[in-house]
Amino acid sequence: MTGDVSPVDAALATPGPKLVAWDASRSGEAAFAVFAVSPVGARLLAQGEAAEREATAAAWRRRGLRIGAWYGGHEFVWVADELGCIVWSRATVRLDLTLARLRFASDTLALRDVRAVVSFVADDWVRRGVLLERSGGDPVVALDEHDEAARLDPTYNYDNFLMSDAGWVSCFGRDLAAWLGVPHRDDAFGGTVTAPALVRPEPRDDIDRLAHKLAELRALGPRFGYETHRPLTLATVDAFEHEYGVALPSDYVQFLVRIGDGGTGPISYHPVYRLSHALGEGRPARPFLPTGPVAHASAHPSDIDWLLRQADDEASREIAHRIEDEFPADWSERDGCVMLGTDGCGSDSLLVVAGERRGEVWLACDFGMVRIGRSFVAWYERWLDERIAQVRDRLESPGHLADLADAGVRAGRFGEALAAAEELRRRQLALDPDSDYYPSEMQLGMARAGVDGHLDRVAVLLDRCVVDDGWTGQAVEALHDLLARRDELLERALVRGGTWTRADVEAALRAIDAELLADERAAAFAACDEVLALIPDCSTVRMKLAVAMFAYDDPAGALAHLERHSEPCAHAWSLRACAWSRLGRLDEALACAEMGLSLRPGWSVLRDNLGAFYNENGDPARAAEIHAASIAAEPEYEWAHHNRGVALARLGRPEEALACIRRALELGYPRWRVAAEPGICALQRSPAYRAMMNEG
Repeated sequence: MTGDVSPVDAALATPGPKLVAWDASRSGEAAFAVFAVSPVGARLLAQGEAAEREATAAAWRRRGLRIGAWYGGHEFVWVADELGCIVWSRATVRLDLTLARLRFASDTLALRDVRAVVSFVADDWVRRGVLLERSGGDPVVALDEHDEAARLDPTYNYDNFLMSDAGWVSCFGRDLAAWLGVPHRDDAFGGTVTAPALVRPEPRDDIDRLAHKLAELRALGPRFGYETHRPLTLATVDAFEHEYGVALPSDYVQFLVRIGDGGTGPISYHPVYRLSHALGEGRPARPFLPTGPVAHASAHPSDIDWLLRQADDEASREIAHRIEDEFPADWSERDGCVMLGTDGCGSDSLLVVAGERRGEVWLACDFGMVRIGRSFVAWYERWLDERIAQVRDRLESPGHLADLADAGVRAGRFGEALAAAEELRRRQLALDPDSDYYPSEMQLGMARAGVDGHLDRVAVLLDRCVVDDGWTGQAVEALHDLLARRDELLERALVRGGTWTRADVEAALRAIDAELLADERAAAFAACDEVLALIPDCSTVRMKLAVAMFAYDDPAGALAHLERHSEPCAHAWSLRACAWSRLGRLDEALACAEMGLSLRPGWSVLRDNLGAFYNENGDPARAAEIHAASIAAEPEYEWAHHNRGVALARLGRPEEALACIRRALELGYPRWRVAAEPGICALQRSPAYRAMMNEG
């Protein structure tokens, strides 16, 4: 690093996800900090001050940085933006929410149930945090901490409490409330209430409940929101009723005057009609005649089935096919109705305003009618519930973030694309940390190239993505197939030889690599090189190349690839640990293993690898103890049985070693791996070993 690079610039240049957090403890100032963020917490990289806050924030966003806050010196760091609300401590992720799902340790809340956010502090000052008040249930703690300093330090006072220890509860509570769109009450410092522009009132009646759910739908994002026309005055509705001689159902009237004169709703292809467009071919003052199930003998069964599928409510499946002989000659199925909207092709949704069915909603089409709602509110609310559920599912899906990243790239907003792609990758790693296939890497590659100004690379990747968004996965698969084929050929060669020693393995591999798989190896590595030329930091390709380097006995080469792997991935840390162990650097191996276990506590693979590291570095007794503990915790883990057998062989206990290796083979451990194991030549020369390896 040269003296011209500031600590902040150096921090921003480090690989991996980062968060820039304004210091909320310095109100009115533009002080900030840069953090590296991952599942193992937030690590402070640098601090600085901005000359102009807004311009600096805009520049950060163009680089793909998310912008959050912290209370200077406290361990909690948070961000609340369109990608979610996340709180990190120094050691972990403490809170991870999206507007689609509010999940806490013991509760899952619906967004519409949250009434307010409250910042609180216990009377003894030890416990402090932020909770959510909800309708119909006890408050739920979103985030809290216990600090015994107030109890143990006799000099502790309010200034300590406010200035350094608990100021975060007010700041985070305020940000969380704004993100959720509910009031914030600060019981920790003064009890003040901050009400954002969107405050969801307690539902008092059916229309309030609709408004409540519409607010929730809007809060899920503008692209999923709801549009209504301006509400009507009651005088306008009265004039309509007087002109046409009808009394509109009261819930429909309340919708028109309190929510809006039509707009987005249950109609598939068009908005709900305005009242001024609601008259169809019929006469609203005449009674709506269908009064119950009436079927015509010539009605085609498929017509009835289709109508039944349109009825969402089991209780409303009433069919009435038109029978001209039973109704007046001038009767229209639109009589006694106003039109709520049309799906086209003669399929209309009607609100009955006259007759025995007044207040119900019916679907009319060319071959019949079916009731689809007991009332306007029931019809409309069912759609709202379904729409909210659909949007939540969409927002929770990887596809939503992928779409955001894709849209950002195509619009040239590479910073937004990078933030969405990194969040997508974070969630995928949390869901499946061992996967070799992540389409998000294409989007990460495009976004990073765009942020770095490599627009030619963006264009090439866009073309690739159109053809196949799994292009990076194909390179990984080519390497996987190469290694699997290599193992298969090695096993066959050892079966033919029948001695199963490491010398046999080395001889067979020389022939396989030089002759049988030379072309496949060149093609697989070329495919990876092609990916890395466009996406230099493609994590899955780098990690699979590291695995390949181990197969070709090149731990230094594996480390070279892993140096470009910046994600918080336990598998990558495990590979680093294995490489350092192979190079005889036990301390580095143990440090990497510790990082991996912090990401996946208790992971059996890495937990057992610790024993292998001791074994490789001259302490088989310690290794045997660790492997025995692994077997006790997970009796069916074949690697632990094999590794314990190797340690026991090196300790000069061949009978016990063979018993462990036999058990590993029974559980599916590959025989060629036993044969490839170094340092157990004496065991491999024994008749008992050869007999065991040649069984079957």
